[in-house]
Amino acid sequence: MKHSPFLFLLFALLSLQGMAQIDQISLNGKWEIIFDEKDEGVEGKWYLNNNFETHSAIRQIDVPSCWEEYEMNYEGVAFYRKKFFVPAEWKDKIIYLNFDAVNYVAECWFNNHVVDYHEGGFTPFSFRIDKLLKFGEENILTMRVVGPIILTDKRIDNMGRQETPQWRGGISGGIWQPVSITATGAVRINDVFIETDIHRKTASFTINLESNTVNSSEAELSLNIASPDGNIVTKKTANMSLAPGKNEASWVLDLPDVQLWSPENPYLYRAKIEVKYDGAVSDVWKHKFGMREFTIRNERFVLNNKPIYLKATFFEGLYPVRIGYPDSREMAVREIELAKEAGFNMIRPWRKPPPKMWLDLCDSIGMLTVGSNVVECMHRPVSTPYLAERVETEIRESIMRDRNRTCVVQWELFNEANRPVLQQMMHSMSVMAQDLDPGRLILDESGGTKGANFYLPHTANPMRFNDIHTYPGGQVTREQYDRLLMIGKTKEEREALGLGHLSVPGRNVQPNLMSFLSELGYASWPDLVENNKEFREHGNPLAPAAVTHQKLEQQAREAFKITGFNSAFPNLEDYCRAEQKIHGIANKRMIEATRANPTISGYCVHALTDGDWILGASLVDLWRNPKAYVYDMTKAANQPQIVSIRILPRTMYAEKGGRIEVTGINELESVNATVHLNIVDADGEIISSKSFEKNFQQGVSALFNEEIETAGMKGNYTLQVTLEDEYGNLLTQNERSFDIFAKDQLVKPKIKVAVLDNGERITAFLEDNGVEQIPFSTDIDLSVPVLVGSGKKGDQDFLNKIDEVKAFVDRGGFAVFLEVSGTQLTWGAPSPEPRPKDAGDDWRPMVHRVLQDMDVDKLPFSANMYATTGNYISRNHIVTDHAVFKGLPVNTLMSGIYENICADESICRPAKGKYLAGVITYDQQKNMDIMLRHYNGIGDVLWAADLLEVDRGNGKMLFSTLKLVPNLGKDPVADKLLYNMIELGLN
Repeated sequence: MKHSPFLFLLFALLSLQGMAQIDQISLNGKWEIIFDEKDEGVEGKWYLNNNFETHSAIRQIDVPSCWEEYEMNYEGVAFYRKKFFVPAEWKDKIIYLNFDAVNYVAECWFNNHVVDYHEGGFTPFSFRIDKLLKFGEENILTMRVVGPIILTDKRIDNMGRQETPQWRGGISGGIWQPVSITATGAVRINDVFIETDIHRKTASFTINLESNTVNSSEAELSLNIASPDGNIVTKKTANMSLAPGKNEASWVLDLPDVQLWSPENPYLYRAKIEVKYDGAVSDVWKHKFGMREFTIRNERFVLNNKPIYLKATFFEGLYPVRIGYPDSREMAVREIELAKEAGFNMIRPWRKPPPKMWLDLCDSIGMLTVGSNVVECMHRPVSTPYLAERVETEIRESIMRDRNRTCVVQWELFNEANRPVLQQMMHSMSVMAQDLDPGRLILDESGGTKGANFYLPHTANPMRFNDIHTYPGGQVTREQYDRLLMIGKTKEEREALGLGHLSVPGRNVQPNLMSFLSELGYASWPDLVENNKEFREHGNPLAPAAVTHQKLEQQAREAFKITGFNSAFPNLEDYCRAEQKIHGIANKRMIEATRANPTISGYCVHALTDGDWILGASLVDLWRNPKAYVYDMTKAANQPQIVSIRILPRTMYAEKGGRIEVTGINELESVNATVHLNIVDADGEIISSKSFEKNFQQGVSALFNEEIETAGMKGNYTLQVTLEDEYGNLLTQNERSFDIFAKDQLVKPKIKVAVLDNGERITAFLEDNGVEQIPFSTDIDLSVPVLVGSGKKGDQDFLNKIDEVKAFVDRGGFAVFLEVSGTQLTWGAPSPEPRPKDAGDDWRPMVHRVLQDMDVDKLPFSANMYATTGNYISRNHIVTDHAVFKGLPVNTLMSGIYENICADESICRPAKGKYLAGVITYDQQKNMDIMLRHYNGIGDVLWAADLLEVDRGNGKMLFSTLKLVPNLGKDPVADKLLYNMIELGLN
């Protein structure tokens, strides 16, 4: 049907609002959709307009958007329809329909005529449509979109569950990025590749032209490069003879007085290419680019000929409402600026090419980024004969999309690739990436399952280096700090430092190689109460993040009641903030240790913002609110000049003393500094002070290393370190707390104890400290507490003795089981199930478990244990106010004074007993099914006990997973807890 010129003009003006060129119309906005849940639309020919028009289930949907915004967890098929007008003046033009991304297969029809299809959910594509259009009239676009199959067992178009490359943050099905149509003359600019050379001060342009003329023709090509304010700095114009089809021009332009792009100076030139044919402008191409070089020299990253220490942050790219696409430009700006303000110079988008708008912002704000593609994520997609082809397509299309980006300084092709089919592709894909983009750094695999390699710009041979993923947990103990210091050192060097017994973080880590920690961090819950208020006011209740956060809050409140931990934390808000403080301290210590190792060239903190499956591992929550402690402490550790403080041991015996080490880390020029060291007591009084002059050298240097005399001291203290320059200006400052125990705090129990232990540590400790002890026997007096240690594997006599201890408790005795162990229930644990005969190479044994309450009668050697060290999931240990913690902090989280004895594993959901210490967290994989991992949020909240008091018969038992025994005589907190446990037998 025909429409008036006025109506068409109004439509065109509205469509073109905000567009850079007059020959482009946005198709974003309201579309129609039919969710084809049973995949019957092809047979019903819903792609034909009359059939679509008469369907009873037509709904409206915004484009771009994800299906999950309208139908919770919807996956499968949907049909789209969009009606729009094309100007009559476009009749003789070449017209393309352009999609930034459609997940996963897009099939297209125009005015009932078939057009084309595209497979791949995260990269752009275009279809030519000018011969199918009605100019000056209404046109009808219909599409069939097959989304990713993630959660269900559907099989559509020979695509099954998790068989296609996908981001793990959400299903993100449908037309989830912008759509437009563009018109050009007969000669169009098909592709432009920009390569910059800061040494020659040139910018090279490889221009691919497509001529749609029947015969050879002449065209005029012009290129202007302007400064940010629009002034032309260089230009070139030339006539070209074009053959029908593809043509190429390669131009090199000099840039006088070149300005280099960097995070401190994100200077962007404006390139404009114009092609004229038959006396008129046929096509125009515009792009902003920066002059910069990023490479590696002398085992250091180099930006524009200057070494740069990479301080990156991991980025899932999940948003509270729109899932995979920023809720708003303002939200994207905020997250990038928050990263920069926190001292990061790089963002590592994870397994998803970020939207174009987001990369535009990184270019203009000055943020280095890692080029990411949606190739694989921890054994996903599952292996099929189509895997290799799909991987290659994703890599090629991602690089082609973003190879002109200034902010993208390296390509990361794979991440922890375990399957042979992917491992054998690493080199060939690296070679392909170099061919497509020879001037950019290429990383074959982050995490280095077989060892990682960098391919330097314009260099054919790979460079081996250490790419390390490590998550030390919430307690960055002396051991964890030392492990980070060991990276890059030889076995002999480690042994000379007395650290030969420790394992080096990462996989296939070799000495004397450049090292980069591409994943490092911990986690804490966001402010759940405030977050959920924002979800209720501004969110979408169908979106995965809204469901996840609300579930976590609800289940957490229930878990606090079940465990009784609400006595320690009556308010969930206070608990979240307490977690965040531990998270902040942990991040700070990890970064300090990493930077104190001169062989490490940088790190990537996990993570900037929350993801779906890794809720809590962030500095900034999903609403882009900084988690104050985490953000501020990480920011402090990122500064160019810092000092790292080590107090060894963290908790001291007053009569033994300790040592203070202060390490300077300085990325700036060396400077003479005055170092001030103050020891402050719990009341804020300075009890010791020392100042001295020291050269604060560039790099890593020892500023102070001396023994500390602690006789006569007890309680909590803080060492404050401040560095000032010669003019009294503050350079940096830091502090670290420590505790000292005097003899009167560690008074031995005045009762004798019985011991059942095949080891010698408990017995030796009691003997050294004059505690009367006897071997356990069935006829000991009920007033004698029993301490049970560990038995040798398979020692049936020891197991029989355990039964006798339980009988002793039944009669009214008291027993403490100090080394509870059992089957550890955690992600990746071996499964008792045999490998299926038809299992593919992606099969991995897993524990498919249901978290049932632990039968305490089976303790201590048949326990269901849950790993609670913590990684990118918060697993913080709660201490209640109980006599066992007399003289120690209570109603708090274990940190600081407790760091050495904090449990690595806990008793999973015991059916009865009183929780004296333990954990409330969430499970890593929902419903314990590896097939669901990553894609539909966190699992259920679970709880576990570190210290469990259980009534049995007429007596009482205490079960502990705390690391007391190995720390007896080494850490006064372990001694204090054991003494308190013994004294419980008096009550």
